[in-house]
Amino acid sequence: MTLAEPPAVAATSRTLVRGLSILEIVAEAGGGIGVTEIASAAGLDKGTVSRLLSTLRQMGYVQQRAGDRRFVLGSRCLWLAREYGSRQEDLSSRARPFLAALRDVTHETVHLAIREGSFVVFIAQEQPDRSIRVRSAVGSRLPLHRTAMGRAILAALEPAEREILLTSLHDEAAAAGDEFDLSLIRSDVEMAVARGWAAVDRHDDVTRLAAAIVDAAGEPIAAITLSGPTYRVEPDIDRLGHEVIAAAAAVSESLGH
Repeated sequence: MTLAEPPAVAATSRTLVRGLSILEIVAEAGGGIGVTEIASAAGLDKGTVSRLLSTLRQMGYVQQRAGDRRFVLGSRCLWLAREYGSRQEDLSSRARPFLAALRDVTHETVHLAIREGSFVVFIAQEQPDRSIRVRSAVGSRLPLHRTAMGRAILAALEPAEREILLTSLHDEAAAAGDEFDLSLIRSDVEMAVARGWAAVDRHDDVTRLAAAIVDAAGEPIAAITLSGPTYRVEPDIDRLGHEVIAAAAAVSESLGH
């Protein structure tokens, strides 16, 4: 039998979620945002929002401008970003030369993303000098199954671990009301296992090819993806796929694999 979460714990969790949601709303606003707008975006009353903003302000995560009384991010967010960035610096610095080399040999956009649980987070990119190229995705955080890099990581997992994660992703998507075609994703991942690189069809005229990066223990911790207009990538997809595999393998080797 599963015990229900104690009321005090549930209330604390709700407060934390609300506070973090408000922080994200302030971040997305960019140029500043008022209490009424935050309350509307968060679906909360102004009193609750004001109390949470007061706490966030005391902790340094938001600040209120004197001129227009609108909220913007505080310096504590910069500290968090620096701490997070420093942990990824080794991987980024090792991967950069290989990302640049892949960009130069393919003349397409190249991204690096790390795995965070059931998500991938884009942390670096290299852009080609072309008039038509894929826009930056650095900073984006997406579920594994929605990206080529995530599917490459899934393909690099042991079958049993992969199935557990796919089931978890399916359950999370179902709870959120998101579309999740488990059989299609399984098929795409199995194809990635066979050929060494993964792809995903996002119906946007961009083709993305990805391969996983593994650490010294063989665990997939990140991935590289090459992205470009479908009309350029598809005719040369096999060669480009193998270039992506080679770049990911070179980064893995630099990590001791």
